[in-house]
Amino acid sequence: MRITTRMMTNKYKRSLNELSASVNQLNEKVSSGRSFSKASENTSAAISAFQIRRNLSRLESYQSNISYASDLLRNAETALMEVNSVAKEASTKILQGINGSNSDSDRAIIAQEIKSLKDQLLQSLNSNSGGTYYFGGTQTDSSPFKDVGGKLTYKGVDLDTLVSGSAEEQALLGDARYIDIGLSLQFDPLQPTKLDSSTAFNIALPGIKFVGSGTTTVDGQVLSNNLYNLLDQISVGLADPNYSSDQMDALLSHFQTQSDKVLVTVTEIGSKSSYLDFMTNRLDSESLNMQERQSEIEYADPAKTIIDFKSQEMAYEAALAMGAKVIQPSIFDYIR
Repeated sequence: MRITTRMMTNKYKRSLNELSASVNQLNEKVSSGRSFSKASENTSAAISAFQIRRNLSRLESYQSNISYASDLLRNAETALMEVNSVAKEASTKILQGINGSNSDSDRAIIAQEIKSLKDQLLQSLNSNSGGTYYFGGTQTDSSPFKDVGGKLTYKGVDLDTLVSGSAEEQALLGDARYIDIGLSLQFDPLQPTKLDSSTAFNIALPGIKFVGSGTTTVDGQVLSNNLYNLLDQISVGLADPNYSSDQMDALLSHFQTQSDKVLVTVTEIGSKSSYLDFMTNRLDSESLNMQERQSEIEYADPAKTIIDFKSQEMAYEAALAMGAKVIQPSIFDYIR
């Protein structure tokens, strides 16, 4: 078979173009640090990289939700401590008021001071940040607690009229607002519209849980179970000289019992915050592992890439030098 100069030239040009493309590709890897710039260069790696990026985006969403929930719980805990502070101050004043050495006018003054604590309590119950109310359950855009005719209402319901264990009370107590924090969010297979509560995080804090609802009868005396109305009953009792010490003792004891619910709720918030901290550490660890895997897949080893680039560059230069010797000049190279 006769090998012509044209055949040699074409073969040389093809080889040179291939070397040039390889040099350019390696040069791009060196400058970008990436092992591939197009999915077609490494399909399997590109698919893996896409999946990792999608998972990282999902983790960022979870972390954002956790951050929001943590801030909400932290602010709610601060508001609850204010409620607890009001309850403590009220207990101190009640003890002062039922002291037998006080005159009727002294008791009336203390009764007025306790009434003023009701306003502080109501403000704390309606604590909010940026228009988001902490203790309204799913009702976050308007104040859940209101004084209607001197009686405390929660989401429009008179708390004293609620019957313990009733469907209405259970609905208010069970009010929930869920967010996805990476617990494999799922819905009940038997009820597709019902969320599986074990796969989401409940950030709702229904204020009725610690304020109290309904009434309790003690020695023939009907006592409110919610702190606000109970303070009103106590102030009325202190201002009334006909109220016996036994009646005031019953009011104080009931108030202290109901106040304990506030600290129970503070403990629950602390448990939720601890769980969010645990989830934060877990997601941070997952994110770090994914980022390391992403780096392994998407980014090239700098040292190896530079060595490969220099080697290919030398091969290209050698090919240029060889071409000058193999392809001899002809008379046509000198024709202008």
